[in-house]
Amino acid sequence: MSTKQARTEAISETLGKIRSELADGASDAALSAARAHLIELAERADLFPRSDFPLPEEGKNERTFLIQEDADGSYALYVNSGLKGQTTRPHDHGESWAIVVAVEGEERHRVYRRVDDGSVDGRGEVEVIDEINVRPGVGICLPESGIHSIHADSEQPLLHLHLYGRSFANQSTRTEYDLDDGTTHSYKLRRLDFIEDAR
Repeated sequence: MSTKQARTEAISETLGKIRSELADGASDAALSAARAHLIELAERADLFPRSDFPLPEEGKNERTFLIQEDADGSYALYVNSGLKGQTTRPHDHGESWAIVVAVEGEERHRVYRRVDDGSVDGRGEVEVIDEINVRPGVGICLPESGIHSIHADSEQPLLHLHLYGRSFANQSTRTEYDLDDGTTHSYKLRRLDFIEDAR
């Protein structure tokens, strides 16, 4: 059996367990249980060789590979292969939950909550409520509309698994927060040509 075949089988088995955990909805407890199954998958590093998920070319700091997506766009699993320097503003994933775990490498995730009432269009304030260093054995899960930012500070290259309730193409409008001026930016992912299909 090839590595790709073994990986496909392992993903299918893992998602079977995750679907069972989330059968009654993506509660915090259900997402935590699902995260444990995804961590177990990530611990099988032999299924995710660098030859299948190479680092980005010079001048770029990440590559994104799609390795699983249901026909309706749900349960989309991506591999992020990246270098130091990846960073994002606080943002949500629309109405999709998310789980991020590590095969190798470490990145810092700050988790936020919105503190204004959202009554002023284009304005929004968030505050940090948690900080998690995603590394082998430690992952993060975010509920629908959960807000986080990513900070890749480690010198070690990243190889992380990102599982979403909805694929990038099927996610609803996201909201991004500018911490400096208290503004928000709502957007929908339109250009998806950065995703490499590795199924």
